Amino acid sequence: MIVDCPSNLYANITAFDINFDAITQSGIKIDTNNNPVDLGKLDERVNLIESCILKKSVTTLPSWQCIREPQEPLNRDCLGIKIVEPIYSKCSSWQFIGARDSTGQLVGIPAQNELCEEKGLLPTAECPCLWRTTIQNDWTIITPPAMYLWEIGRVMTSCNNIWHSDFAECLSF
Repeated sequence: MIVDCPSNLYANITAFDINFDAITQSGIKIDTNNNPVDLGKLDERVNLIESCILKKSVTTLPSWQCIREPQEPLNRDCLGIKIVEPIYSKCSSWQFIGARDSTGQLVGIPAQNELCEEKGLLPTAECPCLWRTTIQNDWTIITPPAMYLWEIGRVMTSCNNIWHSDFAECLSF
């Protein structure tokens, strides 16, 4: 079956191999990467985010950087989630996306300093700005085992700047 998954035009900052090995009851494909995943809880969290976004009656603003009106409902046939190794910073309790470098060492994936500064964080050499989650190939959410699912809001709405939109309150379940 061919599924039409519209492009969200997100830049790929990761290039992980994706090998889906589980599927939730609602049809979300998961690459567990050998991590234990509570598929029921994952479905519940995605459903809460989706339900909240669908209840919003908004006209998107240019500052939200949306390329179309929010998709209704979330196309689970397009959506995938990959769990990756976490990396921890001595400056935060968050899990960050970890990737192996050419020497096999687990390293964090650097984010632009401006993104941390917008959140009131001051990146330094000791405490760099790192990605907690991202989207790869428009529809696959890359997340550490903590399963930060804020990106559901981005793929559903096509808004890149979702944290500064009316949808932001839907992302913290």
